[in-house]
Amino acid sequence: MPELTATQVADRLDVTRQHVLGMLRAGRIAGRRLPNGVWLVDSDAVARFELAAQRRSGRSLQPSTAWGLLWELSGLRADWLTESTRARVRRRIRDSSAEELTRAVSSRTTSHRYASANAERAQAGLIATGRAAADVLEVELLPDSRRVAGYVRNGTPDDYASTHFMVADENGPDVIYENTLPVDYDGETMPAAVVAVDLATSVDTRERTIALRVVEELRRAWLAER
Repeated sequence: MPELTATQVADRLDVTRQHVLGMLRAGRIAGRRLPNGVWLVDSDAVARFELAAQRRSGRSLQPSTAWGLLWELSGLRADWLTESTRARVRRRIRDSSAEELTRAVSSRTTSHRYASANAERAQAGLIATGRAAADVLEVELLPDSRRVAGYVRNGTPDDYASTHFMVADENGPDVIYENTLPVDYDGETMPAAVVAVDLATSVDTRERTIALRVVEELRRAWLAER
């Protein structure tokens, strides 16, 4: 995975370089120090730090509510929501930015990283999301068959990985998400809003920017129908 300098990490987290160096020395972000004293940080480690910080912020929704918001944003009806919860979800969509919506649903699932022997075969049994399902977003990103990105249909990510020749690797390119949906879903690909918010956690700046743009476009389309 790409490595970042302490200055680049500071720019990304909107903190000072000295603050980043302090976190590196304390082990709060994983990095490696070169013989000349320069620190290099794996971009995935920064992404995990950002996600953990979002979850600690207290602004995340309960999983069933978060899934309901994503269904609503995708133009689908989340029948598992009560009317009062649906009203709260709709207020959140009206009043939040794409970044805030992405943060609000971040705790609904947990991602697990692996390295697969055959990405295409490993992807086949999952509900596609993120870059693996980029075609549903109708943007300038093509689906990436070299990386796995999807939700298990049942069981755990580790169970799935063990039967699909995947090895747990915290820096691996392949991501499997826990399926915490409150209802059964038999689609081959997650709805557009789910695909977009999962892609928005990418360490690739271009992917993340495009994904947030899609979330905002979905929000505006939703508003236009109200």
